[in-house]
Formats: sequence, structure tokens, C-alpha cells
Amino acid sequence: MMAINQVSKRFGRRQVLKNISLRLEAGVYGLLGPNGAGKTTLLRCMVGLIHPDQGQVLYQGVPIEKSKVFYQEMGYLPQTYGMFRELTLYEMMAYVGSLKGIPRQQLAGEIERVLEAVNLADRAGDRVKALSVGMIRRAGIAQALLGSPRLLLFDEPTAGLDPAERTRFKNLVNTIKQGRAILLSTHLVEDVDACCDRVIILDRGQVLFQGSCEELRRLAEGKVYQVDAENAQDIAGPHFTVRITEVAGRVQHRVVTRQPQRLPAVAPTLEDAYMGLIHGLC
Repeated sequence: MMAINQVSKRFGRRQVLKNISLRLEAGVYGLLGPNGAGKTTLLRCMVGLIHPDQGQVLYQGVPIEKSKVFYQEMGYLPQTYGMFRELTLYEMMAYVGSLKGIPRQQLAGEIERVLEAVNLADRAGDRVKALSVGMIRRAGIAQALLGSPRLLLFDEPTAGLDPAERTRFKNLVNTIKQGRAILLSTHLVEDVDACCDRVIILDRGQVLFQGSCEELRRLAEGKVYQVDAENAQDIAGPHFTVRITEVAGRVQHRVVTRQPQRLPAVAPTLEDAYMGLIHGLC
């Protein structure tokens, strides 16, 4: 459906993307990476907001700038989404729908559908300036869904959402994913674990990993340990503490390390593998 072929991008002296090659087919992809990894720049190249210094972005085998259908079949939620504050939410959706070329006779039904999907149907008549930050984010998700696009690109879609709305979004993705390519750029590994088929990990402008969630977990097999806090200093070799928790009144450290330890390894999570890979331990 979409191919990113050897894409590089530089801003001044900083090389933000370095020879990125990816393919997106039907399915849900999680794009993970630390701050400054290049995730947002990559998405902006993928939707044509910025042009790569080298390489191409293709949709259905055609460069996106030459495609006659790309912008009708793509939905995009940017990292920062703004709306005209004096318009009502319905008017804002109608404006976006008209830009997408949705026929007027279908537009009202489409707006109703997408606002219902993000739990904003009862706020359609409210002015944008009266909406909370979380509601604006949900409205951004809604506008991306207008027209039932085949390709959906979301940049930090659950940022600012409360736990109930985060769950609603993940359920929505699982409901609509059939026959679509959906890319979620996020810092939240649990969101990827909940609804993504495949994972792409970006760090310092380069792809560290692309594959299934299970393939990522396997990278950390035999490398994750749960140890009591008082024994944490006994972990041998370079390691990274993924988290510190209290279990049955005992503080425990969960660590990932390449070096075998004198205690049994535990089953790795997606977060263990991601943190281990980013820190060079998987």
C-alpha cells in the first residue's frame, strides 16, 4: 500500500532521518522511539508536508506527489492539531470533509459517524473554543476518520486522553483495522501492545527494528530479571532498570541485561524488549 524507499532528511547540520526504508500493508503498525528519534519528521514526509532530501514515498506504487487518489484515501492526525476556535465542532468537521472531497449528500452522515466513534456526538454544536484539550485531540482523530480512508497515520493519538478515552481509541483501532494500513506513532508501549500487529522502532533517525510484537519480545528472552531492591546492586554487567515496583510489600527492580545472572530470567514484555533495544542490551 505505502512504501518508504531510502528516505533521508536533514535540518541544518542535524541529520533527522537516515536512509529509512519501510513498507506498510494492511494491518496496524506501532512506531516507537525516544524523543528526537525522527518519528514526527517521518510522518510529515509520509503525508507530503515536507519533502525528503533523498528517497521517495510511494502510495500504490506511485510517488505521493503524483498520485491522484492519495489525499482522498489517507487520514492524518498531526502531533499538534488545531481548529478554528469560532466554528462549532460540526462546522469544523464539515470544513475538513469538504477539503477531502466528501460529497455533500454524504457529509452529514460521515460527521455523525466519526463524532460518535470518538464520543463527541453530543458536542457537535459546541464551539471549538469551549472544548477541552482532550476533546480537541478526539476531534483530531475524528477528522482523520472522515471518508473511511484506507491509510491512517496517527501522531501521538492518545496524548492528553484520559484512561477511558485511551481504551476507546484502542478499541476503535481494533474495530476498523480490517483492510486498512494504520500507523500509530507513540511513546506508550502499552498502546502498541494492545492493538498493533507490527512494530517499527526508530532511534536517532534510523530503523532499529521492524517486525511483529512477538519477534520484538523474543529479542529479550533470557535477558530480563526481577530482583529485590536490596540485591539490585548485585546485577552483573551493563543493565537497565525498566521499572521499580512494590510486590507484596517488597520493592523489586525489573532489569534487562545481556549478561547471564545467578537467578532465573522472567518472561519479557514488549516494554522490556523495547527498552533493552534502545539501550543496546538486546
